[in-house]
Amino acid sequence: MKVRIWSVVCIVLILSGCAARLMHQEGMDMIQAGKVEEGLSKLGKAVEINPGDVGFRKDYYLAQMNIKSQWLAAAQKQILLGDVVGAEVNFNRVLHIDSTNVQANEGLLKLRRNREYDDIIVTAKRALTSGDGEQALALLRPILTEDPKYPAARALKREIEEPLFRTHFQETSLKDTYSKPINLEFRDAKVRMILEVLSRTSGINFILDKDIPADLKTTVFLRNAYLDQVIDLILRTSQLRSKVLNGNTVQIYPDTTEKRKEYQELVVRAFYLQDATAIQMQSTFRTLLRMKDMVVDERLNLITVRDTPEAVRLAEKLVALHDLSEPEVMLEVEVLEVQRDDLLKLGIQWPNQLTLAPLTSGNGVITIDDLKNLNSTRISASFSNPTINLRQDQSVSNLLANPRIRVHNREKASILIGDKVPVITTTSTATGFVAESVQYLDVGLKLNVEPVIHPSNEVSLRLIMEVSSIASQVSTANGTIAYQIGTRNASTFLRLKDGETQVLAGLISAQDRKSSSGIPGLSKLPVLGRLFSSPSDSHAKTEIVLSITPRIVRNAARAEFQAIEFWSGTENALNTKPLRLSADTVEKNKKNDLAPPQVNSAANFDSSQNSQFIWNGPNQVTVGEQFTLTLRAKLGDSAKALPIQINYDASMLEVTKIIEGDLIRQEGINEKPNFQLDSKKGKFSVDLSRLKAQNVSVDGTLVTLKLRALSTGAPTALKIFKASSDASAEIDSVATPYSLSILP
Repeated sequence: MKVRIWSVVCIVLILSGCAARLMHQEGMDMIQAGKVEEGLSKLGKAVEINPGDVGFRKDYYLAQMNIKSQWLAAAQKQILLGDVVGAEVNFNRVLHIDSTNVQANEGLLKLRRNREYDDIIVTAKRALTSGDGEQALALLRPILTEDPKYPAARALKREIEEPLFRTHFQETSLKDTYSKPINLEFRDAKVRMILEVLSRTSGINFILDKDIPADLKTTVFLRNAYLDQVIDLILRTSQLRSKVLNGNTVQIYPDTTEKRKEYQELVVRAFYLQDATAIQMQSTFRTLLRMKDMVVDERLNLITVRDTPEAVRLAEKLVALHDLSEPEVMLEVEVLEVQRDDLLKLGIQWPNQLTLAPLTSGNGVITIDDLKNLNSTRISASFSNPTINLRQDQSVSNLLANPRIRVHNREKASILIGDKVPVITTTSTATGFVAESVQYLDVGLKLNVEPVIHPSNEVSLRLIMEVSSIASQVSTANGTIAYQIGTRNASTFLRLKDGETQVLAGLISAQDRKSSSGIPGLSKLPVLGRLFSSPSDSHAKTEIVLSITPRIVRNAARAEFQAIEFWSGTENALNTKPLRLSADTVEKNKKNDLAPPQVNSAANFDSSQNSQFIWNGPNQVTVGEQFTLTLRAKLGDSAKALPIQINYDASMLEVTKIIEGDLIRQEGINEKPNFQLDSKKGKFSVDLSRLKAQNVSVDGTLVTLKLRALSTGAPTALKIFKASSDASAEIDSVATPYSLSILP
């Protein structure tokens, strides 16, 4: 009975094992065929049937892990592409086979949260459209608190804050309010009276500090000067300062330290530095701008300053000069060592010694009696065997090293191709304790180079080369081994152009050795001496050739002249503009006195009409990088708008998108400018005549350009010209070019 039971159990086990193996194979085949869920189900059942099979469990867990990784990666890719539904499907597939998967659960939770965020953003956009920017920011604040990097919320926040930022930091000028030149003639007049006359004439409001002396007097004789320049001159000569509150209101106070602290508003600005160090910029700000309130974060290479707006503007210019990428050079070095050895041994080596020895007795021991009975029969004689030498060895060996090393400007680069030979030093103390220390000696090819990259695309190299080898080993009395090192050195300083190759040769070591052994007298015979001698001639010659080629990877992006020289104000008051009277106004009024007034057409342009074009964007980009430039236009009420043309180098830049700025969305301006792009010739035109349909001032972003850097080269520029219908006519520049450096 027991035998039958055991037989049944064995049959069941065999059948279950076969079923599990068959199910496992089917599952693997299904996974290979792309039927992932069915294949995993088969593998899981095989493990349930035969849980003790380690191979089944391994294949099941590995297949499950690989499939989950594929689905999770596909879900992340779909999120980036905006396919939210597909991402949810893949996350749910992962949870179907692993309900506790953290990544899938977090992914679904993030998708649900993003839907809620998108609904809030839609509401915030409606609030912004209705003019309630504060409510829009309040709606975005919880989103950015939970996810500070949420793209849609950050973009909308930037859209809300940019106009506010531009309004807060926009410079107010009295010239926009009263643009006509005036004449002044006062002798020993009180400053208060002069300001009162100016207020009645121009409509400008003046608010005077209580500490301004009532009897303060000045003398002014000016003709054809602008109002803002007149006020500035009067105040400076009277030790007063001004603060423009809006287009027609000026606050005036004494130019003293206490009053400046009371009236001057300070700005906090953070500079994230890329190449310059924060410590270096801190020293520059403290020396040139006398800034005191500065905080340096070396971890982020960030410097934060708090000072007047004029000082911050000057700090921006200094950062643009110093925060430039450091030059780099690739050094291509090739070292060739050629060694030639020639050995010639030709002759007969005759026996050169005779050995006599007494014969021993039968037990192998020489006795005194044996020595007494020495005779010719008791002494053995032996000669060395003669040898005929017919040998000639020739060998040529080449050692080639071709390292390439990239190094910063004025940094040392070292190359070692060889071995580190241990040198053991033994130290004994008075107590008899012996200690050994090991030092390593560099043997082989050592090259030290220090490059200096010049703006003219030339590289100065300070080069030191050493080639060493172990000549022999020397054993000391106590058994310590020392080494005799043979070395050849070369040191030079040279200046090469970018891509120029310089070869350094002539490190030659030649050795000639001649030796001979033979029978005295007979070996000296003229011809027959070769029969009684064995000469040996050896010749060894080693030559080292070094070639080095510098290739500049990135040179310093030198700033344009407009960026390296700028006004900084006086010793007591920083300013980015000098105190000057506009000479063009004087000349124009002189011409108007002699000739009748002329009416300019819409296509004409005169810089005296208070029109400005201002670029804003990065100074440096890398090849392949996409970046944004904005062009701001300021057209006064008396300015005549014109079609303009923007030229750029199509081989270095590509315009991928043109976005209309907020200037065309101003109230009272309904028509859009006409943008015409010619990407092959690298130019596009903008018709501004529609913007000046009304005789009002226009100030805002004209156009935003999305560009991509195509290739490196000399600094390129975007230039603004007057557009002309005559193709043969020369076009005139109307704004300072925007300079841009493209790095590898």
